[in-house]
Amino acid sequence: MFFEINLENVFISLVGSLIVLDTTVAFQFLISQPLIACTLLGWFLGDPYLGMQIGIFLQLLWLSNMPVGASIVPEGNFAAIVITALVIRYSQLFPNFYTVLIIAILFGVFISYVGGQLIIIIRKSNSYLLKKVINDIRKGNIHPLGYINIISLIFHYLGMFFAILVALNMGDFLYSGIDFIPIEWENYFKRASFVVLGVGAGLIIPVFSERYSKTITIAGVLIGFMVFYSM
Repeated sequence: MFFEINLENVFISLVGSLIVLDTTVAFQFLISQPLIACTLLGWFLGDPYLGMQIGIFLQLLWLSNMPVGASIVPEGNFAAIVITALVIRYSQLFPNFYTVLIIAILFGVFISYVGGQLIIIIRKSNSYLLKKVINDIRKGNIHPLGYINIISLIFHYLGMFFAILVALNMGDFLYSGIDFIPIEWENYFKRASFVVLGVGAGLIIPVFSERYSKTITIAGVLIGFMVFYSM
């Protein structure tokens, strides 16, 4: 079945959505950043070392997309939870680790953009709540303000919970076809992981040197491909 109740997926969604709240809604201790979030989730799932490895890959890819102010960026932190859970789960079931990793990353990039659209929906709902609060304040009633903040927080948490749960089930469905990928392709996927690191390096350096962003990004991609073909 495409969607079925999996208690481990429910547990991951409960923990993951709490971590994702740290992105902009609450806490903001940076535990939602992939390097920390993936390590934490890996610890919950019994493999913190692998979680940290995945976090290194994803931190490079998404550090340049910081959700500053009202900007809408791909939800890399949400995707990091899903990617980590899928890689830890399926790397134990299949010997071709890099195939599992690259498929998860590609899937994660897709759902990160879907997650960005979900954030737009959540913000629109918050705008409605904000208008209600403003109207109440104008009437001299400030008591609903605290309730509205709590409702908004719960709504965001539930939105992320169901998004992670659906994404995990989609991932399970996706990996049901991994047997169709020849085991001989594992070496190509291993080389592709270096390309991912090269792209990540190209994306992260412009954070510190915006002027040369295009040049550095292209250089990172080229270095990744050079490593790819040298192996």
